[in-house]
Amino acid sequence: MVKMIAKGLLWFYGRPEISGKENIPNSGRVILVANHRSLLDGFLLVAFWPKRISFLAAEYLFELPGVGCFLRVMGAIPIQKRSTAIGLEFATQVLQGGGTLSIFPEGRIIDGKGLGPFKKGWAYLALKTGTTVIPVVITGTDSVVPVKTIIPRFGKIHMKIAASWKIEEVRDPKEDAMEALNQRLASHMEQMLTEI
Repeated sequence: MVKMIAKGLLWFYGRPEISGKENIPNSGRVILVANHRSLLDGFLLVAFWPKRISFLAAEYLFELPGVGCFLRVMGAIPIQKRSTAIGLEFATQVLQGGGTLSIFPEGRIIDGKGLGPFKKGWAYLALKTGTTVIPVVITGTDSVVPVKTIIPRFGKIHMKIAASWKIEEVRDPKEDAMEALNQRLASHMEQMLTEI
């Protein structure tokens, strides 16, 4: 029901154009890494991804009218800034259970056209669990629901799904390996943004 409502609202306000659907795997655990420009980004992924997505969300979002209710129904887990260990534990459980986890590596909504600095939590999880990673870039959600507002406007949303990255499992991921993977992702997603 939540997926249908989210999809209907997104189609009404943003007419999403989605490319790369052929890159969505039929099975197996996956980490989706996406840029973050609007409160709508999580709803967009949940609405148009064929499988159930689990994700972590900043605790303050659950206090926003309407937004908090949707997040709870979608199964999002509220995370405080100081509780990263809880987030990693939850994320690891999702992946070990064969699920799909969505992560915004910028860690917050970025007000602008480029990418913000990426945190390395996604890289740690990918390496530690040997999970397939799928980069996703989103544009236009910030025109439909701009920063510091929850009132939607009409706009045009684009989502591009890249081919998956196969990540080899590493028992004890090192800082340099995570940093290299993080830089590779940022560079790849910057290029993807130029192609939309």
